Amino acid sequence: MTTETQKHLLELPNAFSELNPLIAFLSSARSSAVEIDCSTVAAMPSRCLQLLLSAEQQWRSEELGFSVTHINETCRKSLTLLGLEPNRFEDEVTA
Repeated sequence: MTTETQKHLLELPNAFSELNPLIAFLSSARSSAVEIDCSTVAAMPSRCLQLLLSAEQQWRSEELGFSVTHINETCRKSLTLLGLEPNRFEDEVTA
């Protein structure tokens, strides 16, 4: 198990963006803390949100750090539209 946090820039320029890079990242970082940077997210599709919530639950159950950072305003609006509080993911590690 590595102690270094693995980081991934989530690039979602639109709601139909491919999620394979995120899936591949999460698969490869299974035994380490992760940080998902949402600074370039233009729209958070529901399938991506489902993936993030599931991953967060998995990482927490394994007592590994999981954070979603740099959540911009458009991303927060997407979270609200999907039924979550806009501050659901805070810019800090949720281990």
